Amino acid sequence: MTEKYKLEFILHTKNSSPKMIKSSLAEFGSDLAVSECHEHDEKCNYKVSMVTEDPTLVFDLCAQLGRIRSVKVI
Repeated sequence: MTEKYKLEFILHTKNSSPKMIKSSLAEFGSDLAVSECHEHDEKCNYKVSMVTEDPTLVFDLCAQLGRIRSVKVI
């Protein structure tokens, strides 16, 4: 059985929507949630959480969409 990881992170992006992010990540995991977030009164763009077998693939793809911050891997 392959180990699964729960990922939570903030994705700063200029030209993406929650729908685009979800469709880009859907094939890499399950329990995918993308929501707008605000941190210290600044728009942080999107909070992403999902379960995946390969966090590296998810982070590589997201790095092409924007900047990743506040990463938690459980």
